Amino acid sequence: MSAVAPTPAPPARGNADAVLRMAEVSIAFGGLQVLQRVSFTVGRGEVVGLIGPNGAGKSTCFNVITSVYRPDRGDVFLAGERITGRRPDRICHGGIARTFQLVRTFQRMSALENVLVGAVYGHPGRRRDARAQALGALKLVGLAGQRERRAAQMTLSDRRLLEIARAMACRPTVVLLDEPMAGLNAIEIEATIAVIRRIRSERGVAVLWVEHKVDAIMNVCDRVVVLDHGEKIADGTPAEVICDRHVIEAYLGEPVA
Repeated sequence: MSAVAPTPAPPARGNADAVLRMAEVSIAFGGLQVLQRVSFTVGRGEVVGLIGPNGAGKSTCFNVITSVYRPDRGDVFLAGERITGRRPDRICHGGIARTFQLVRTFQRMSALENVLVGAVYGHPGRRRDARAQALGALKLVGLAGQRERRAAQMTLSDRRLLEIARAMACRPTVVLLDEPMAGLNAIEIEATIAVIRRIRSERGVAVLWVEHKVDAIMNVCDRVVVLDHGEKIADGTPAEVICDRHVIEAYLGEPVA
């Protein structure tokens, strides 16, 4: 894919009541600029898609938000409070939970035990109701009937849902979903879309969603942010983004006629 011509970064758009905000974030590894002055917001209860070609910097954004990486410049804010560089467990306690591109379930533990990890350690208080939280999260993703099954015995689709349940058991304000549909078939994708919609409608939790299934992103998200070569090239509604010439160039590798 060819790089788009340098253009000023689109301004960050979204709900004025932003629960999550990245502000002018840049980070480089060994001289390779991975993110360059990236800014965007996620409003309270909003579903925002984060898309771009491979290597665009999407997972790096997640790792900066959750403090796996500390940015070279710029800041991350949660509900208006600067959280840049805060310990990852403190960020989780503050209200940000996540899943991973490569599934990270505890294979020898049951589904319920996996989700109990989030309920007990992902939130600083109210551990006495951890089991109820875990069971509620399993019900949310449709896995209540498999609560005693070991993760190693579950399908890839169910283990991806199990990760979402574990994240939701942390009682987040915003959940980061890193390619939850990777490797799934059409029926499993529809089931995952239904779960993402319930996260917002039943729990009021905001979602920042990295995905290569662009049609799913465009059908579900309120807004879409597009990265290419570490720079934000678009930020708007799905209808606006799908017609943006810079987005078309980034995905098709050629300018619009």
